[in-house]
Amino acid sequence: MPLHVIDTAGLRGEHEAHDEVGRIGIARIWAAIAQADAVIFLHDLTRCGQADDEAAEQQIAERLHINQPGRILHVCNKTDSAPQVDLPAGGIALSARTGDGLDALRQALLQRAGWQAATEGVYIARKRHVLALQCTAGHLQAAREQAAVGDTALDLFAAELRLAHDALSEITGAFSSDDLPGEIFGNFCIGK
Repeated sequence: MPLHVIDTAGLRGEHEAHDEVGRIGIARIWAAIAQADAVIFLHDLTRCGQADDEAAEQQIAERLHINQPGRILHVCNKTDSAPQVDLPAGGIALSARTGDGLDALRQALLQRAGWQAATEGVYIARKRHVLALQCTAGHLQAAREQAAVGDTALDLFAAELRLAHDALSEITGAFSSDDLPGEIFGNFCIGK
């Protein structure tokens, strides 16, 4: 299952972004977080108990939990170098160095993405896919209407087909717009 992962810079020094470049970078990070289906909030277990680190994490957590707290996956790293701690509900402990806990992280990400093992015949669609299919259906209906008019100028008909194709490509990414005419002309006899 493909996942699009965005690795952002840390937000701990967010309040220290005094220059314009730093402020733009922080704004872009929060924009990416706002668009994400899931957010991995990475905690460094070797910093547990440090007042400044805990205050910074609390600030980030408050802002993250305002926007759909169910999207946040707490991952506590460096279990090989730190003592055991109480994990947040649903949190995952791991060691990036040794690999312990990485399978649990993979499973948690797959579960959040809607993946189900061995459920043949079950179709799971993300909201984005459903919207793309609805958009495709709308463009195909508009193309039908253009074809029914019988206008010899096929520009609007072709434009609707291209828009339908683009909407489908948001899901599949299988075709480029250059492939569409070849598919149409390869399978249909079009003439005057």
